[in-house]
Amino acid sequence: MQEVRKKRVLILTVTAGNGHNACARAMAEELERVGAEVKVVDYLKAWASRRTVWTVDKGYGLAVAHALPLYNLSYRRLKRRPPEERFQRKFAQKIALEGAEGLLREVYAFRPDVIYCTHFYPATALTDLRLLVPIPAKCYVTLLDYSFNPFWECCIGVDHLNLPTSDLTEEALRLGYRRGQLLYSGIPVAAKFAPADRRAARREPGLDGNAFTVMVMFGGGQWSGGYTIFRQVVRAVQDAPVPVQIVMLNGRNEADRRRIARESAQGKFGSVRVHSVGFTDRVELYMAASDAIVTKMGGISATECINVGLPIVAAAKLLPQQEADNAVYLREKGAALLYTNERELRERLTALLTDEALRGRMLAAQRSLAGGGVRELAAHILAQPFAGYGEQPDFSRLRERVETAMKQALRGELAAKRN
Repeated sequence: MQEVRKKRVLILTVTAGNGHNACARAMAEELERVGAEVKVVDYLKAWASRRTVWTVDKGYGLAVAHALPLYNLSYRRLKRRPPEERFQRKFAQKIALEGAEGLLREVYAFRPDVIYCTHFYPATALTDLRLLVPIPAKCYVTLLDYSFNPFWECCIGVDHLNLPTSDLTEEALRLGYRRGQLLYSGIPVAAKFAPADRRAARREPGLDGNAFTVMVMFGGGQWSGGYTIFRQVVRAVQDAPVPVQIVMLNGRNEADRRRIARESAQGKFGSVRVHSVGFTDRVELYMAASDAIVTKMGGISATECINVGLPIVAAAKLLPQQEADNAVYLREKGAALLYTNERELRERLTALLTDEALRGRMLAAQRSLAGGGVRELAAHILAQPFAGYGEQPDFSRLRERVETAMKQALRGELAAKRN
């Protein structure tokens, strides 16, 4: 009896912060667990220039750290551009096409049955390549925020777009996707982010089992560990009516970790017990141990909180536009509270400390948002048929030929819009 081979899945990620890579790891882990052969490739690091890799990763961090108003203004303007111009998005298309030939060669060498993208750049390249050459694999991409970012109209050539919520359906249709392309498995985060026994979670890191526990997590980037916001949280709970402990996750910011530990030893935080944690791969443990979290609003980290069942308190100011949009959406759904100053932060935390009904409503809202996640999406991927590959395509002048096909497609879309 002939042995049936494993389904092959090529996962394409992009290093632009850590969220896309975290999603890739979560999907790879689940797909391998259920029997797939998985290969993960950083699309830009593998096939684009070092300048492009730097621009997408470090350049973004610098932009939001030092020119946030300009970044947000540009973001909003790009979102207003007509989707029919998708094939002349010079910035997005230029970056996406840098890796197109390398990607196509990888596809015909690995011969995946499914290609899963965590970012729109590889999904855009697949859309463009499919104008010219066959790609037999089924192609997926997941939106990792609770609103569409600019350039998502450029990757309508995938087979499936996985959305975090059905509330984005009409916007997806406006951008040019078809209903049959849309999935609603939610943002796929690691399965370990799930509800757990809070008291048991507190025992392992030695936390007080009875104190109200506030976790503070901002990571690196423009927040530089969130030390200033940490001090605001300390002041906000200083006179709380119940015992409070703060768990501060500093990421790789060792200077802030040492500073907080030193100030704690000097008694600068009064009655508030502080646990200053350096880099950890047990974020899910500290989330499960906490009653609330003060954090920023990346789509991945927000979804981790939602899946654990952890009420979110987030700054409404000083956020990159995509995170500001996430914050507004989750506030409107009742899954998060926002604050604009220290007085409002104190009010939000006091409400969570004292109002069980509010906490109950927020947890119910979060449960309503939790999708099927990695397991549901992995099951959908593995249900796809085996891909049949023919001979390798002609790689000569590939980018030039793809750009010609894109111009023809652009003319067709604009003509269709006029008619």
